[in-house]
Order: sequence, then structure tokens, then C-alpha cells
Amino acid sequence: MKKLILLFFIVISCQLFSQSNYIDSVEQSIVSLPKDKQLEIILNIPYDKMVANTTKAEALFFKALTIAKNQTNQNFEAGVYNQLALVYAFLGNFDKQLANNLKAIKIYETIGNKSKAGTTYADLAYSLKTRSIEKAKTYMQKGIRLLKEENNFVLLNSVYDNYGVIQEISGNIDSAIFYYNLALDLKYSQNDSIGIPFALGHLSGAYSIKKDFKKAKAYLDESYLIRKNRNDIYGIAECLVLYGDLFYAQKNYKEALTWFSEGFSAAVENKYIHLAQYAAEFSAICYEKLGDVTNTVKFLKIQQALKDSLLNETTNKAIAKLEVQFETEKKEKQLAEQEVLITKEQLRVKQRNYTLIGLGLLLIFVLILGRYVYRQQKFKQQKLIEENRLKDELAKITLQNELYEERSRISRDLHDNIGSQLTFIISSVDNLNYIAKTTDNKLKEKLSGISNFSRTTITQLRDTIWALNKDEISFDDLKLRLLNYIESAKIADENISFKFDVDIQQNINFNAVQGINIYRIVQEAINNALKYAVATSITVSLKETNEQIQLKIEDDGIGFNINEVNLGNGLENMKNRALTINARFQFDSAPEKGTAITLIIPINKTNAV
Repeated sequence: MKKLILLFFIVISCQLFSQSNYIDSVEQSIVSLPKDKQLEIILNIPYDKMVANTTKAEALFFKALTIAKNQTNQNFEAGVYNQLALVYAFLGNFDKQLANNLKAIKIYETIGNKSKAGTTYADLAYSLKTRSIEKAKTYMQKGIRLLKEENNFVLLNSVYDNYGVIQEISGNIDSAIFYYNLALDLKYSQNDSIGIPFALGHLSGAYSIKKDFKKAKAYLDESYLIRKNRNDIYGIAECLVLYGDLFYAQKNYKEALTWFSEGFSAAVENKYIHLAQYAAEFSAICYEKLGDVTNTVKFLKIQQALKDSLLNETTNKAIAKLEVQFETEKKEKQLAEQEVLITKEQLRVKQRNYTLIGLGLLLIFVLILGRYVYRQQKFKQQKLIEENRLKDELAKITLQNELYEERSRISRDLHDNIGSQLTFIISSVDNLNYIAKTTDNKLKEKLSGISNFSRTTITQLRDTIWALNKDEISFDDLKLRLLNYIESAKIADENISFKFDVDIQQNINFNAVQGINIYRIVQEAINNALKYAVATSITVSLKETNEQIQLKIEDDGIGFNINEVNLGNGLENMKNRALTINARFQFDSAPEKGTAITLIIPINKTNAV
């Protein structure tokens, strides 16, 4: 047992040493290269090399950040921020990770690189999956939206896969399967031989959670076959462990143990420490379930040894930090020697800069002066425009006041003169009717007709004065007027039931012409129904649909054939009134099916409040 644990330590130490040297070799190899080439190489450092020596990687990325800013290449700058975020994610410093990811996203969005912004959002979301699942979902959705806008399905295939993992962690297994399938379809269409088995493995895990072990094994078998054909060493080791998970979920601990043991051996052989630790842990659990105490203890110790080997990376990082400090001091001496040469060059550059600054200041003065003159001229122009606008507004208000006064005068004349004259006629006719009540019936009917006509004329006159006295008529005012008229109609014929339905949500105002014409159309329609329809019910409805008001007057009377009846002036009047207010007029009737009159009134921006 002790020899096995010692072997693990030797393997890990060798691995960490080689990774540490990798960062040094990169830094040394790029010294003589152009700055943009240096940045390209730094940004392409593999993830496993980066996290093997986070201290040196962090220092190198800070240098790269300075170079990128001096090069004014924002794509490089954003890329460095993303690399720093990966380092901090591995170190568990999630605040710094988030800050660097967001800096990268801000740059990508500023320069319009939606694809890079989308993948950065997705990477950030995936790193948050075990700490803040809601934030992970939010960032992943942003990433997917940006990649969809760019139709970047190459990047979407892995993003969908990762979103499926987030949904699975949330417990949304059906959603996870949906996104795994989206990813798998894209991977197949793109012949992504590396990504296909990953998506198949994810689907296998999801169906295992759903207890659909037949489907889970089918997907895992396909993934394992692809990885064996590709000789994908890591993928094969992962599949072996996934088979262990599958049989463990079925409580077949003996079969699960076989696969975990194979996965453990493959992981140790290829230095996949995290995978080996996981396989050792579940091997111990399986032995415990089978009652094998000896092997349970053995694999628990192995798992702990692997865990300790990962913790030893902290010590290696501290040593690397001291090495960086030593190298930094050495380079500072070299820089001091170069400063003497640089000082001479700086003096020459300063003289040239002073000349350029003088010319620049002169140019700035000319621009400021020109801007001042331009603003003065623009101010005078705006002032003149404002004065003219105020004059126009004043003239408009004056004209409106004059129109209001004239309208009020006409209203008073109509009310005082014509109204009083019609009232006098009604009174005189009633007196004559009283005198003639015992005489000729024809004369009596004639006098009654004149009296009724005069009363109707007064009612219409009052309605006209009501509309004339208003600049605009609110919908509530019109509704009340219609309701009063319907109540009067109920009194005229008690055998007919009236229904008044209103479903209007907006606050709407009409001008006087619109208000009086709508009222007159309703009035004319109800009068016709009372006179000719032989109806038992009349319904007036007002509804709001698609920025329009639909006014409908329906009766259940005898109706008639439109093609066989000569329509009178009443219908023609209603059509003309509708045309006056730019409304659509519809008329529908059939024998024994009643009559329906519909008015479609558009709601203009000036109507709605």
C-alpha cells in the first residue's frame, strides 16, 4: 500500500515539474518574436499547462495584458482577460474570475465580436454551475442568444452541451436531454468526432438519472466505440468510469466495481488524477456495499493519497513564485543597464514631441475658436426658430379662442332662438290638438305628427349643441349619451329588451364631428329596429380590437333579403356619416335572422390618451 501511494507522489511530482518548465520555455522562446506573435502563442497555452503552474501563468498573462494594451489590439486584450479568468477559476478565486470574464465580455461587445462575447458568457456560466445555478443559467442564455444572432453553430454545439449539464444539475433532466440532443445533432452535422462522444456520454448520464438504463447503456456503448476507434485515451478512461456509474445506479455493485477498477487503472496510467480519485472513491463505496472491509479501507486510502497529491500543488506554486521573484530581479538589473541607452533616445524624442505639441496646441486653439463661432451662429439660429415657433403657437391659440367664441355664440343662438321657437311650435300644436280633440281625426293625427317632429328636432338640436360646445368628446361622455338614449328607447317600447356591452381599455377622445356622427348612427339604427324589425331584443356593443373600435347594433327581428329590398335614406345617411369620420360601415341582414350594423372606427394616436 505504501509503495502504491509513493508511486502516485512520484508520478504527480514529475508531471508538475514538466508543466512548470513548459511556461518557462514558452516565455523564453517568444522573447525575439514580434509582439502580436508573442500574444498569439501566450493565448494558445493549453489549459492543463496553465493550471499546472498558475503563479507563472498569472505573471505571464499580466505581461501579455500590458503588451496587448500597448498594441491597442482589443481582441488580444479580451483574450488575456479570459485566460486570467481560467487561472482564477482553478485557484477558486471566483470574484477575480468573474471580474476578468466581464472585462472580456465588455470589450467583445464594444468591438461587436458577438461570437467571442457569446462563448465567454457560456464559459463563465459553466464555471458558475456549482456555485450559483441561476446566474449560470442567465449567463448561458445570453451566450446562446449572441451565438444564434451570429449563426455560429460551430461554437453552439459545445455551448448547448454545457447548458445541458447546467440543466441536469438544476434537476431539469428533460431540458438537459433536449440540449444534449441539440448539441449532438450539431456535432454530427459538423463531423465533430471529439465532441460527439462527450454528448453521447452526457445523454447516457441523463437517462440513467431517469432510470431508463436501456437507453443510457445504448448511448454509452456508442460513445465508447467512437473513443476506442479514435484511440482517445482520456475518453476511454472516462467511459470506463461512466460504465461504473451506470451499473452503480442500478445497484449492481459487483459489475460497477469491475468498470471502476478498469477506469482507475487507465486514469493512473495516464496521470488523470481527478478521474483516478473519483474511481477510487466509488470503488471503496462498492466494496463497502459488498461487505469487503479490507478493500474498502484500501481504496479509501488511495483516494485520500490522490487528494493529498493535488493539495501538494500549493507547495509547488509557492516555490515557483520564488523562482519568478528571482528571475524578476535579474531582469531588473538588465533593464537598468539599458536605461542609459534609452535616456539618450528619449531626449531626441522629447525635442520632436515638443514641436508636435506646439503644433497640436495651435491646431486645438483653431478648432476651439471655430467651434465657438459655430455654436454662436447655431445659438442665434435656434433662438430665431424658437421665436417663430412661439409666434405660431400664439397665433394658433388666438385662432382657437376666436373659434371657441364663435362656436359658443352659435350654440347660444341655436338654443335661445331656434330652440325657443320649436318649443313655441310644440306648445301651439298641443293647444290646437286640445281644441280639435273632438273634431276631425285626420287633423288630430296631423297635429300629433307636427308635435312629434318638433320634439325630435329639439332632441337633435340639443345633441348638436352638446357636440358643438366641446373641442373633444371623451369616450365616457359618449357612452353616457348612448346609455341615456337607450334608456329612452326602452320607455318607447317596453316589449323589447335592450343590452349595452362595453369593452374598451384605453382612454379615448373624439372630436365633435366624430362624436356626433357615431351617436347619430346608433340613433338611426335603433330607430329603424324599433319601427321595422319586430324585434324582441336589441344589442349595442363597443369593443376594442387591433387598434380599432368595433360598434355593433344587432336585433333579432324579421330581417330581410338585402338584394330584394330597396334600402331607404336612413341606411344611406349612416353610410355617409361613417365615410365622414373615416370609419368602415358594414350592413348584414337575412329573413328571420335579424339585422346587424357594424361600424369599424380606427383609433388614431391623437384619439388615445
